[in-house]
Amino acid sequence: MKRLVAAFGGALLVSGNALLAHEGATGIVKQRMDEMEQIGRAVKRINDRLESKRGLADIARDAEEIRAAASRMPSLFPLGSRDGHSDATPAVWERWPQFVAAAEALETAAEKLAATARSGPEASIAAQFRSTTRACSGCHDVFRSKR
Repeated sequence: MKRLVAAFGGALLVSGNALLAHEGATGIVKQRMDEMEQIGRAVKRINDRLESKRGLADIARDAEEIRAAASRMPSLFPLGSRDGHSDATPAVWERWPQFVAAAEALETAAEKLAATARSGPEASIAAQFRSTTRACSGCHDVFRSKR
């Protein structure tokens, strides 16, 4: 679990820098950046709850927030919405079916996390959380510019 915390600590530092890089974004680009930041905050809350072993029941609510945001992802990437502020790579539009499938994979993983958090033991919650974060990383590896 400590490696998970370290990985997300680094991701959060990058997202802090992203706030500066995204300054000036508007419209749909700003909206999707806000959604991604919302997902990041939910992931951090889940990670913190797992680390502290407190508030585990609240993980379901955070996972539902991730699921809802993932369901909106494809609509936030209309053709031609890549500008100087966006981290989206051209692969989003060039490989659209794969991008949509990646968003659906995150939605499904987050839905499973919510269900597991409602009834499962901590170990099962942590395992499903890792699956959910792998869905995030899998999408970012292909469809997000490296910083």
